[in-house]
Amino acid sequence: MQLAIDAGFAVEERRIDIDEWQKKAAAGEITEVFACGTAAVITPVARVRHGASEFRIADGQPGEVTMALRDTLTGIQRGTFADTHGWMARLG
Repeated sequence: MQLAIDAGFAVEERRIDIDEWQKKAAAGEITEVFACGTAAVITPVARVRHGASEFRIADGQPGEVTMALRDTLTGIQRGTFADTHGWMARLG
């Protein structure tokens, strides 16, 4: 979220139910989805499966914004991008 804000995006964090998610993806209102976490870093989501239902996000390919955010985060982790938020700590 912070990296998206830093990149100038308006962000909103809220719960979204599966029906709204599927409807907005089908209408082209949701064009990129990613999962993030310590191990996942930022991982594009191409398809969502829920019960017997499955739907694709946009064309099923990683989005430009998703990959830019991933590149920024991995750059911070590798020390090639500035860690302006103090997220990294040297061990040892």
